[in-house]
Amino acid sequence: MAMAAMYEKWRRDEGLSRSERLWKARQYVLSLALTPLRTRPADSVGSGVRCIGRPTMVNLGIMTLGDHVVLRSRPVPVELATSRGGELSIGASTSINAGSSIHADRLVHIGARVRVAPYVHIMDTSFHDLSTHRRRPDARPVFIDDDVWICVKATVLPGVTIGRGAVVGAHSVVTKDVPAGAIVTGSPARVVGEVPDRGDEDAPSLVELQSMDLDLVLAQVETRS
Repeated sequence: MAMAAMYEKWRRDEGLSRSERLWKARQYVLSLALTPLRTRPADSVGSGVRCIGRPTMVNLGIMTLGDHVVLRSRPVPVELATSRGGELSIGASTSINAGSSIHADRLVHIGARVRVAPYVHIMDTSFHDLSTHRRRPDARPVFIDDDVWICVKATVLPGVTIGRGAVVGAHSVVTKDVPAGAIVTGSPARVVGEVPDRGDEDAPSLVELQSMDLDLVLAQVETRS
């Protein structure tokens, strides 16, 4: 499986020079080779998991990584943590990008094929009570369904469920549940549109969505609706 994935990446990079392709291939093999060492704190690690750089992992509960999860810890480490009795599960083919921090005091579940951009914060506890700093408030589980995209520097607060295929805009603070297929943005985050149908040939691709201003994306969605 790893060889097949590497061959696919080699073919995908055919537009690069041979030296660049060889460098990327070496980095890919190195990330696979070092992953067992770098993910030792986890209870279960699927096949094909890759650590690009060294993540920070503190596991006092249960931590599971599905097949082909990617933790990109360059230039800043990904932080994954569980408290005693807490559970963090990350589904297959999900990628967590540099500087993101995920803490499970009770339960944080992240589905398959989720894209977590750099510097995202996901937590199921606020750590401090409003009236006193001496008591930690009860944790409220966080559920993030499959195919969700959480953009750069967004924050997902305790008790939130994000439905399948939803998009959370950059710098958003998610304080309540997000419907499947919705685009939310702001602080607090609110629904501002729906993700374009993937069968729509005129819909912007994931790369285009990443490079375009959110207002422009929403304008395209409204134009087609």
